[in-house]
Amino acid sequence: MKYLTILFLLVFAIGCKKDDIPTFEGRDGISFFIDYYENPDSTNYSFALQPTAKTKDTIFIKMRLVGKPSSVARGIKLKALPGSTARPNIDYILPEVKLPANALFVNYPLVIFNTPEMLTQNFQLVLGVDPGSELVPGAPGIAVDLSKNLAKMKVNITNQLIEPDYWQNLSFFFGNFSVVKFKFMIKVTGLTNFDPQVVGFSDIFLIQVNLKKALSDYVQLNGPLIDEFGNQITF
Repeated sequence: MKYLTILFLLVFAIGCKKDDIPTFEGRDGISFFIDYYENPDSTNYSFALQPTAKTKDTIFIKMRLVGKPSSVARGIKLKALPGSTARPNIDYILPEVKLPANALFVNYPLVIFNTPEMLTQNFQLVLGVDPGSELVPGAPGIAVDLSKNLAKMKVNITNQLIEPDYWQNLSFFFGNFSVVKFKFMIKVTGLTNFDPQVVGFSDIFLIQVNLKKALSDYVQLNGPLIDEFGNQITF
Protein backbone atom coordinates (compact mmCIF):
# COMPACT_ATOMS: atom_id res chain seq x y z
CA MET A 1 0.00 0.00 0.00
CA LYS A 2 2.87 2.37 0.87
CA TYR A 3 4.47 1.86 -2.57
CA LEU A 4 1.16 2.41 -4.38
CA THR A 5 0.74 5.70 -2.53
CA ILE A 6 4.24 6.84 -3.52
CA LEU A 7 3.59 5.82 -7.16
CA PHE A 8 0.33 7.80 -7.15
CA LEU A 9 2.08 10.92 -5.81
CA LEU A 10 4.81 10.64 -8.45
CA VAL A 11 2.24 10.32 -11.25
CA PHE A 12 0.31 13.27 -9.81
CA ALA A 13 3.44 15.44 -9.64
CA ILE A 14 4.49 14.55 -13.22
CA GLY A 15 0.99 15.29 -14.46
CA CYS A 16 0.95 18.78 -12.96
CA LYS A 17 2.06 21.74 -14.97
CA LYS A 18 4.51 24.11 -13.31
CA ASP A 19 1.74 26.69 -12.90
CA ASP A 20 -0.43 24.12 -11.11
CA ILE A 21 2.01 23.60 -8.23
CA PRO A 22 1.10 25.87 -5.30
CA THR A 23 3.89 28.06 -3.91
CA PHE A 24 4.11 30.42 -0.95
CA GLU A 25 5.08 34.02 -1.70
CA GLY A 26 4.29 35.51 1.73
CA ARG A 27 6.38 38.10 3.56
CA ASP A 28 9.23 37.01 5.78
CA GLY A 29 8.32 36.75 9.44
CA ILE A 30 9.82 36.49 12.92
CA SER A 31 8.73 34.27 15.77
CA PHE A 32 9.61 33.44 19.36
CA PHE A 33 11.21 30.06 19.78
CA ILE A 34 12.21 27.65 22.52
CA ASP A 35 14.42 24.58 22.64
CA TYR A 36 12.68 21.27 23.32
CA TYR A 37 13.73 21.17 27.00
CA GLU A 38 12.48 24.66 27.90
CA ASN A 39 9.20 25.73 29.47
CA PRO A 40 6.42 25.72 26.85
CA ASP A 41 5.63 29.38 26.36
CA SER A 42 6.70 31.44 29.35
CA THR A 43 9.61 32.87 31.26
CA ASN A 44 9.71 34.05 34.87
CA TYR A 45 11.68 36.98 36.24
CA SER A 46 11.90 38.20 39.82
CA PHE A 47 13.86 41.23 40.98
CA ALA A 48 14.00 39.49 44.38
CA LEU A 49 16.27 36.78 42.92
CA GLN A 50 18.92 39.12 41.55
CA PRO A 51 22.32 39.21 43.29
CA THR A 52 22.16 43.02 43.58
CA ALA A 53 19.22 45.40 43.91
CA LYS A 54 17.99 46.68 40.56
CA THR A 55 15.51 49.34 39.53
CA LYS A 56 15.34 47.99 35.98
CA ASP A 57 16.67 45.12 33.94
CA THR A 58 16.59 43.61 30.47
CA ILE A 59 15.20 40.18 29.61
CA PHE A 60 16.54 38.80 26.34
CA ILE A 61 13.92 36.80 24.47
CA LYS A 62 14.99 34.44 21.72
CA MET A 63 13.47 35.01 18.27
CA ARG A 64 14.23 33.58 14.85
CA LEU A 65 13.52 34.32 11.24
CA VAL A 66 10.71 32.52 9.42
CA GLY A 67 11.66 33.11 5.80
CA LYS A 68 14.77 34.04 3.86
CA PRO A 69 17.79 35.95 5.17
CA SER A 70 18.29 39.42 3.74
CA SER A 71 21.36 41.53 3.02
CA VAL A 72 19.72 44.42 4.89
CA ALA A 73 18.60 44.70 8.52
CA ARG A 74 14.83 44.49 9.06
CA GLY A 75 12.66 45.90 11.81
CA ILE A 76 10.94 43.95 14.59
CA LYS A 77 8.06 45.47 16.52
CA LEU A 78 6.29 43.66 19.38
CA LYS A 79 3.04 44.41 21.15
CA ALA A 80 1.22 43.35 24.31
CA LEU A 81 -1.59 40.86 23.66
CA PRO A 82 -4.85 40.35 25.58
CA GLY A 83 -4.21 38.75 28.95
CA SER A 84 -1.40 41.14 29.83
CA THR A 85 -1.55 42.78 33.25
CA ALA A 86 1.84 44.52 33.08
CA ARG A 87 1.52 48.25 32.40
CA PRO A 88 3.25 49.78 29.36
CA ASN A 89 5.89 52.42 30.12
CA ILE A 90 5.50 51.64 33.84
CA ASP A 91 6.41 47.97 34.19
CA TYR A 92 8.02 47.52 30.78
CA ILE A 93 9.11 49.08 27.48
CA LEU A 94 9.03 47.36 24.10
CA PRO A 95 11.87 48.84 22.02
CA GLU A 96 11.86 48.54 18.25
CA VAL A 97 14.88 46.52 17.14
CA LYS A 98 16.25 45.09 13.92
CA LEU A 99 17.20 41.62 12.80
CA PRO A 100 20.78 42.15 11.57
CA ALA A 101 21.60 41.64 7.90
CA ASN A 102 21.97 37.96 6.95
CA ALA A 103 21.00 36.88 10.49
CA LEU A 104 18.58 34.11 11.39
CA PHE A 105 18.37 34.77 15.14
CA VAL A 106 18.08 37.75 17.46
CA ASN A 107 17.71 38.26 21.22
CA TYR A 108 14.91 40.77 21.72
CA PRO A 109 15.69 43.17 24.65
CA LEU A 110 12.56 43.50 26.79
CA VAL A 111 13.16 46.31 29.30
CA ILE A 112 11.40 45.87 32.65
CA PHE A 113 11.13 48.11 35.73
CA ASN A 114 11.04 47.26 39.42
CA THR A 115 7.84 48.98 40.54
CA PRO A 116 6.51 49.10 44.14
CA GLU A 117 3.48 47.01 43.23
CA MET A 118 5.74 44.10 42.33
CA LEU A 119 6.42 43.50 46.02
CA THR A 120 2.93 42.05 46.30
CA GLN A 121 1.85 41.33 42.71
CA ASN A 122 2.93 39.23 39.78
CA PHE A 123 2.53 41.05 36.45
CA GLN A 124 2.14 39.09 33.24
CA LEU A 125 3.11 40.36 29.82
CA VAL A 126 1.87 38.39 26.81
CA LEU A 127 4.03 39.31 23.84
CA GLY A 128 3.25 38.97 20.17
CA VAL A 129 4.72 40.32 16.95
CA ASP A 130 2.90 43.43 15.75
CA PRO A 131 1.32 42.80 12.31
CA GLY A 132 2.66 46.24 11.33
CA SER A 133 6.21 45.07 11.92
CA GLU A 134 8.54 44.94 8.93
CA LEU A 135 9.01 41.27 9.78
CA VAL A 136 5.45 40.02 10.23
CA PRO A 137 4.32 37.36 12.74
CA GLY A 138 5.96 34.08 11.76
CA ALA A 139 4.08 30.81 11.59
CA PRO A 140 4.35 28.50 14.63
CA GLY A 141 5.77 25.02 14.16
CA ILE A 142 8.32 22.41 15.23
CA ALA A 143 11.81 22.19 13.70
CA VAL A 144 13.84 19.06 13.04
CA ASP A 145 15.76 19.56 16.31
CA LEU A 146 12.39 19.66 18.16
CA SER A 147 12.70 23.37 18.91
CA LYS A 148 9.40 25.22 18.52
CA ASN A 149 8.32 28.47 16.91
CA LEU A 150 5.73 30.27 19.06
CA ALA A 151 3.23 32.93 18.12
CA LYS A 152 3.37 34.47 21.59
CA MET A 153 5.54 34.48 24.70
CA LYS A 154 4.40 35.04 28.29
CA VAL A 155 6.69 36.89 30.68
CA ASN A 156 5.91 36.92 34.41
CA ILE A 157 7.52 39.82 36.28
CA THR A 158 7.57 40.37 40.04
CA ASN A 159 9.71 41.34 43.01
CA GLN A 160 8.60 38.32 45.02
CA LEU A 161 10.25 34.95 45.43
CA ILE A 162 8.84 32.77 42.65
CA GLU A 163 9.86 29.47 41.13
CA PRO A 164 12.82 30.07 38.80
CA ASP A 165 12.71 28.72 35.26
CA TYR A 166 15.69 26.47 36.02
CA TRP A 167 14.05 24.70 38.98
CA GLN A 168 13.03 21.76 36.81
CA ASN A 169 16.76 20.97 36.60
CA LEU A 170 17.04 21.05 40.42
CA SER A 171 14.00 19.04 41.48
CA PHE A 172 16.05 15.82 41.56
CA PHE A 173 18.30 17.39 44.21
CA PHE A 174 15.94 19.66 46.14
CA GLY A 175 12.43 18.34 45.45
CA ASN A 176 9.41 20.47 44.66
CA PHE A 177 9.71 24.24 44.86
CA SER A 178 8.23 26.25 47.70
CA VAL A 179 8.91 29.79 48.89
CA VAL A 180 9.76 28.58 52.41
CA LYS A 181 12.29 26.10 51.01
CA PHE A 182 13.81 28.71 48.73
CA LYS A 183 14.18 31.23 51.56
CA PHE A 184 15.91 28.56 53.66
CA MET A 185 18.29 27.81 50.79
CA ILE A 186 19.14 31.48 50.38
CA LYS A 187 19.69 31.93 54.12
CA VAL A 188 21.99 28.89 54.41
CA THR A 189 24.05 29.42 51.25
CA GLY A 190 23.92 33.17 50.70
CA LEU A 191 23.05 32.48 47.06
CA THR A 192 20.00 33.67 45.15
CA ASN A 193 20.78 31.90 41.87
CA PHE A 194 21.06 28.11 41.93
CA ASP A 195 20.99 27.66 38.16
CA PRO A 196 23.28 24.65 37.38
CA GLN A 197 24.63 26.58 34.40
CA VAL A 198 25.82 29.26 36.83
CA VAL A 199 26.68 27.24 39.95
CA GLY A 200 27.75 24.03 38.22
CA PHE A 201 26.38 20.54 38.88
CA SER A 202 29.43 19.57 40.91
CA ASP A 203 28.69 22.37 43.38
CA ILE A 204 25.00 21.45 43.45
CA PHE A 205 25.93 18.18 45.19
CA LEU A 206 27.91 20.10 47.80
CA ILE A 207 25.04 22.57 48.31
CA GLN A 208 22.65 19.66 48.81
CA VAL A 209 24.91 18.18 51.52
CA ASN A 210 25.17 21.53 53.30
CA LEU A 211 21.41 22.07 53.13
CA LYS A 212 20.70 18.62 54.59
CA LYS A 213 23.06 19.37 57.48
CA ALA A 214 21.55 22.83 58.08
CA LEU A 215 18.02 21.41 57.97
CA SER A 216 18.94 18.65 60.43
CA ASP A 217 20.28 21.28 62.84
CA TYR A 218 17.12 23.36 62.38
CA VAL A 219 14.81 20.42 63.06
CA GLN A 220 16.67 19.50 66.24
CA LEU A 221 16.12 23.02 67.60
CA ASN A 222 12.72 23.92 66.16
CA GLY A 223 11.02 20.81 64.87
CA PRO A 224 10.04 20.17 61.23
CA LEU A 225 10.22 23.06 58.77
CA ILE A 226 6.81 23.33 57.08
CA ASP A 227 6.25 25.15 53.81
CA GLU A 228 3.29 27.23 52.64
CA PHE A 229 1.58 24.11 51.29
CA GLY A 230 1.71 22.30 54.63
CA ASN A 231 4.49 19.96 53.51
CA GLN A 232 7.59 19.18 55.53
CA ILE A 233 10.75 20.52 53.90
CA THR A 234 13.31 17.92 52.85
CA PHE A 235 16.42 17.94 50.66
